[in-house]
Amino acid sequence: MTKSRLPRFQASGEDKEAFTEILRRSFGLSPLSLTDLIDQPIRKGFVEKLLERVDALLIDIGLESSPPYQVTLGVDRLRAQLFDGRHISLRSIVAKYGFLEDFPMELRVVSCDEEERCIQVELSDLQLNLLKEWAHIPFDRITAQDVLDSEVRSAVRRSGLERDLAAIENLSLGTHSLICKLGTDGEGLVPKLGPHLRTARLFVFHPNSNEHAEAKIGRQISRRTAQKQAES
Repeated sequence: MTKSRLPRFQASGEDKEAFTEILRRSFGLSPLSLTDLIDQPIRKGFVEKLLERVDALLIDIGLESSPPYQVTLGVDRLRAQLFDGRHISLRSIVAKYGFLEDFPMELRVVSCDEEERCIQVELSDLQLNLLKEWAHIPFDRITAQDVLDSEVRSAVRRSGLERDLAAIENLSLGTHSLICKLGTDGEGLVPKLGPHLRTARLFVFHPNSNEHAEAKIGRQISRRTAQKQAES
C-alpha cells in the first residue's frame, strides 16, 4: 500500500498488458511521475477533504513525490461545470453531491505549477456527464462508501430492498451508488440498510436537493468525526 492507502500491484506473464489495461479501465491507475500525469491528464482521483481557506477540494490522484504536490479542484471550476457559473458555495456543492472523504472522481489536469508544487484539476467529460445525469433524472441515490460491492448486494437482500432499487452502480472498488426506483425516498431506506452495513458511510442524493445544504454537510462531517473518535 502507498502512503495514501492505494494498493500497489505487479503483473507478469503473456497477458500482463491486457490485465493492466482492464485494471486501468475499471479502477484507474495512479501516475508514476509528473511526466506520466501530463502525458495522460485524465485520471481517477479521490476527495481528501474540503480546503475552505482556498475554496477548493483537496484531491488524491496517487502521485507520490517529495516534496508532494497539492492537487485541488476549485469551487470556480465546479460552479462553471455543474451550475452554469452560478454562485453556489463549496459547502453546498459538497452537500448536494456528497463529495465527502474518499468520493471517487474522474478528473482532467488543467494546470501544473512545479515551482509552487500545485496541480489544478476539473471534472472530466465522463464525470461531468454522470453528475449531470444524476441531477436531471428524478431518482434518489444512496451512495455507500467504505464497502465492497458484494457486501452492498448482500445487505440489500437481507434488508429486503430489492423491489425499492432500480440498480446498483460501482463508482470505485469501495464506493457504490444505489439507484432508487421512481417515487422511492432514499432517506427512508437508509434505516433499513444501515444495520447491515455498519462500517459503511451512507449519503442520500436528491436530484432537486438545494435546501438545507449547509446543515446536511455539517451532519455528515459530524458523523464521520464521531466514527473516528469511536474507533480510536
